[in-house]
Amino acid sequence: MINKSQNLPLTHGHAVRRSERRASAVDAFIDLVLEHGSAPSPEEVAKRAGVSIASMYRYFETLDELRSDATARIEERFPELLTFPETATGNRKQRVAAFTGVLVALHEKLHPLQLLNRKNFQGSPIAAKQIDSTRLVLSNQIRVHFDLELRTLNPAGREDTVAAISVLTSVESWEQFRRTLNRTPRQTRRAWSNAIDRLLPVVE
Repeated sequence: MINKSQNLPLTHGHAVRRSERRASAVDAFIDLVLEHGSAPSPEEVAKRAGVSIASMYRYFETLDELRSDATARIEERFPELLTFPETATGNRKQRVAAFTGVLVALHEKLHPLQLLNRKNFQGSPIAAKQIDSTRLVLSNQIRVHFDLELRTLNPAGREDTVAAISVLTSVESWEQFRRTLNRTPRQTRRAWSNAIDRLLPVVE
C-alpha cells in the first residue's frame, strides 16, 4: 500500500490507524441510521467518526461501499441478535416462541438498516447479494429449527412452508405490522407465532 502524499510505504502503525478510522466511520454510519432511520450524509458520518471528509473519501470510493461494509459489520456489532439456538430444543410451542423471539428482537433493533439496504437493492449488486445471502441463512435456520415438523412433508411442501415462514417474519412484514397496521412488537410476535404454528404440520 502506498501513501500517495509522501510516496512512501505505509508503516504497520499507519495501516492499523487507517483500519481503525475506517471501522469508526462504518460504526458511525450504523449508529446514525439506527438513531434517525435514514441514511446520513458523508459529512455527518465523518463528524460522528471524528475523521475529516477528505479521509472519508479515501476510505470509501462510493457510498455503496460504505453501506456494504455497514451491512457486513452488523454481525460483529450485534451477534446476540443473529443467534438462533444451535439445536432446536423444547416442544413445538417453545421452539416457535424462541424463533419469533429472535426475529422480533432483530427487527426491532436493526430494521432501519435492513430497510435501507433493501431500498438500495435495485441499483446495487452488492446490496442484492447481501440480501439474498441473508434470506438464505434465514431459510436454513427455519429448516433446522423446525426439522421435526418439516421432515414429515414431501419436498415441495417442505420448501413451500419454509418460504412462507421466511416471508412472514421478514423485515418487510415487520414494517407492515408495526407501521401500517400499528401493531406492537408483542402483538406482532404473537401473530407470527400463531401463524407459524398453523403453517407447520402436526406431528403425531
